[in-house]
Order: sequence, then C-alpha cells, then structure tokens
Amino acid sequence: MGAHRARERQDAHAALSLHSIQYLRAVAALMVVMLHLGLQWQRLGYAGPWPGWLAGGVDIFFVISGLIMWITTADRPMTATDFYARRLIRIAPLYWLLTAATVAIMLVAPHAIQSSHFDVWHVVASFLFLPSINTVTGQIEPVLIPGWTLNYEMLFYVVFGLSLRWRAPWRLASCALLLGAPIVWHAWTGQGHGVWLFYTSDAMLEFVLGMMLGWMYLRGGLRWGRLAGWGLIVCGVIALAYFGGLGYARLPSMGVPAFAIVAGALTLERARAVPRWRALHALGDASYSLYLSHPIVLSASEQLWRHGVVQNGTLARLAFSVFALTLTIAAAWICYRGLEQPLTRFLNRRLRPLIVSRSVASS
Repeated sequence: MGAHRARERQDAHAALSLHSIQYLRAVAALMVVMLHLGLQWQRLGYAGPWPGWLAGGVDIFFVISGLIMWITTADRPMTATDFYARRLIRIAPLYWLLTAATVAIMLVAPHAIQSSHFDVWHVVASFLFLPSINTVTGQIEPVLIPGWTLNYEMLFYVVFGLSLRWRAPWRLASCALLLGAPIVWHAWTGQGHGVWLFYTSDAMLEFVLGMMLGWMYLRGGLRWGRLAGWGLIVCGVIALAYFGGLGYARLPSMGVPAFAIVAGALTLERARAVPRWRALHALGDASYSLYLSHPIVLSASEQLWRHGVVQNGTLARLAFSVFALTLTIAAAWICYRGLEQPLTRFLNRRLRPLIVSRSVASS
C-alpha cells in the first residue's frame, strides 16, 4: 500500500507538467479562436459554411479540467476552503478584469461592442458567474462571451470541493452522482427551462470523464503504447469533426471524442512519445488568456481591417485571418505575462493564506 501511494504521489507531481496536456490546452484554445474567426469572416461578406465542430475545443477543456483537478488534489490534504480559494484566484481575476474592460467599452463606445449591450443584471450576473440572457444574442452567456463555460466550471468546482473529504472512489462516484442526477432527471421528465436547462447540460459529465482519466493515470493505467495513443487521438478528432457539427447531444458527439483525444495524449505520455515543442507549450501556458481575450481582439482586428483594407475575395479574408490570429496570439501572450501571471502569484501569496487561516480559525 505504501509503495502504491508513493507511486501515485510521484505520478501526480509528474502530471502537473504533462507536455501533451499543455499542447492540448493550446490546441483547444486555438479551435475556439478559429470558430469565432468565422463570425469575423461573415462580417467581411463571407456567406459560406464554417466548421462548427471547432466548438469541441471547449469539451477538450472540460475533460482536461476534470483531469487536472483530480491530479492536483490526489496527493495533498486539502480543505474545500483552500480548494475554492485556489480556483477562484486562478480563474476570477483575469475574467473580472476583462469583463470590466468590456463593460467600460460598452459605456464609453457602445458601437464598438457588437455582441452585447449594457444591462445591469446581465453585468452583475456576469461578475458572479451566474447564467443570464445576453440581450443581443438571446443566448445564456455573460458580457465576456467565452465566460459561459466558466459558469459550468464554477459549478463543477463547488461539487468537487465538497467531495474532497472522501477517498478517491467515493469522490469520483459522488461527483458523478451530483452532476449527473439533474441531467438524468431532466432527460427523463423533459421539464426545465432557463438556468435549470443550462445547468442540466450533459456537458457537465465531461468533467467526470476527465476525473476518470486522472484516476486511471495515477493508478498506473493507460499503458497501451504509442500506436494506441495516436489511434485514440486520430479517432477522437475524426469523430469530433463528423459528429460535432450534426446537432446531436453534446456528451456523445463532442465529449466522448474529447475524452478519446485526452486519453490518447496521456497514453503517449506513458509511452514517452511526446515531443518537446516549446512554442506550443508556451501557448498552452497562455491558453486561458487566449481563450478569454480572443473575442475582443478578433472584433478589434476586424474593425481595423474593414476600415483600412480591401475586404472582398478569399485571398483578402485569408490575409485578414493571418493578421487577426497574429494579433490575437500576441495579445494573449502579453495578457498572460503582464496580467494573469502577476495577479495569480500576488493573490496566492497574499490572499489565499488569509482565507485559509480564517477558515481554520473559525472551524
């Protein structure tokens, strides 16, 4: 038993720097960027099809989130308060800053925001990670549109934090039950609307799939060899590209392929068959900044381009794509190094110990 625990701790520490997962974070963020690039093409006169399956980048993120939460808590005693403090410090500051910047633009230059208008409750709900209707798009999404996924993330964190008091099998089972029961109830009865309908999306179970992969990895599993690893990735990508654009339920059409892709990446890690790509790894580090900031930069790029460059024709739109993607990645890296990293370090050093010490004192 002691040797098994020691191996789990060793694997957990190694997993924190998994190159393949960093690469997938970069790829998933770029998929979402490419998806939203299609909207800018439409504004430049394009009326053709666009690969909607690129939205599967979000599902890859959800599976990775479940995986990382499992791995980072497996070998260290952690209270729910400490876990919540860590996650809030990691997720909220950059999101709040960019949301505040978007609201400021709404107030000062409303014509510059093409996807949302100022609404008091919508703004408040956005800061509180509560689902609310965007009055422009009619969808449940916050002021900073990519933040809709953070509403799911926060619910997952609440459930996962509550499960930390139990051992691994019970933790996995309790999260699956708490996240899955409302989904099953909604599917069975067909009842629910609005926020309840939002939270009963089967996408919530993608976090559980990631937890399962973390459990398997730390127990020494996924030793299937590089051929199986690449096979899982290729099959996952093909399934995502085929089923992801057909309008099926999210879990089978996008979640399961995302699970296969992440499982394939971990299998390659086990086989030590993952190359070292510094640029892609760095982009993985900045993937959260890229994910949150890209709609602002893409929109600004399109407005700059539309006022200064010929827009008609495929070549012009391809040139715009290079221009917009370059600006988007550069802005994300600046945001990561100039805001996300310093904020996270500062708050972890100053705020988290205060929260945890007060929690211990009151218990």
